[in-house]
Amino acid sequence: MGKDLGTYHLIVEFMSGEGYIETWDTGARYTSGTANHSPLDAYRIEPPYEDEADLFDTMIYANTSGNFSCDCNRSLFLARAYQEDEKEDMACGDTITLKRLTVIRPDGTRQVAWEETM
Repeated sequence: MGKDLGTYHLIVEFMSGEGYIETWDTGARYTSGTANHSPLDAYRIEPPYEDEADLFDTMIYANTSGNFSCDCNRSLFLARAYQEDEKEDMACGDTITLKRLTVIRPDGTRQVAWEETM
């Protein structure tokens, strides 16, 4: 069973100089609705992270190899962060190059969790 570590923020920076900040709430949450399951019948999911290292590993994976690592999602996140229209039919690829991931802890301290080494 995980622990509620508080709300963390992740500064995602790209080589282009663009970026955005993600919010990572580590506490318990409730399921969303699906086509076959009403959101009003949601059930509680326990906190998913065992400790800060587990959270950092998940942040790094999501942004370097996981679903947040492709151009189509990065383009979407950037458009939303800059309050621009979302690009339609964005090709999936890996041309938006990640530079650095910096975690902001609930107490305001910062730590670089991942950085591109050239």
